[in-house]
Amino acid sequence: MTGLTLLLLALLTLSCGNRKHDVAYYERMVDSIRRAEQVQTIQKQAGVYDSPVDAWFDTLHLHSLPIQSAGADVESIGHFEAVPQTVNECFGYEAGASLKAMALPTMHRRQVILLCEMVDSITPALYLYTMDKEHRPVDKLCIYRQELVKRGSDYGVAFEEYFITSHYEITLIRYYLGRDAISPKQESARRYTINQEGMFEEQVIEM
Repeated sequence: MTGLTLLLLALLTLSCGNRKHDVAYYERMVDSIRRAEQVQTIQKQAGVYDSPVDAWFDTLHLHSLPIQSAGADVESIGHFEAVPQTVNECFGYEAGASLKAMALPTMHRRQVILLCEMVDSITPALYLYTMDKEHRPVDKLCIYRQELVKRGSDYGVAFEEYFITSHYEITLIRYYLGRDAISPKQESARRYTINQEGMFEEQVIEM
């Protein structure tokens, strides 16, 4: 009803400066808009959509928080839906990219999506997206990926572990596993939250 409230304020402002229309005129206009909103709600409940993109986003599985890192075993997190090629561009990818996604709880009225990109047949990368009402990205944050790196004369694999709390405190810990190492070494730790604008904002981690 936020949009209707704004419209009422606008109509009130217009009516103060322009007496060409009586009160009944504005009441009929507001009633028409209210009926349109009710029709949209009924259509959504019935699974009727004007846009196939809207329909696909509304069918995504909603995963609750918190979420803890599952490494490369992303299927253990929960059910991901394959992203249709026509929807890939909503995430900034070309049609041929192999993507799958799940919905997370909204934050500051922003849609939050956990997107998995299959870099190859076995290597995933995970991203958090905040989206606007038209399903366009507001911001994104990579929370998991693997990459081959070199450290001096050594080389190995760098990767992140992540934890997302129910309040969207997102902790990312980067590790490096050398070719002869028995266990990975922690290299860095970062923490993010989602601000009012839907942007991922880095926070200071108190030691």
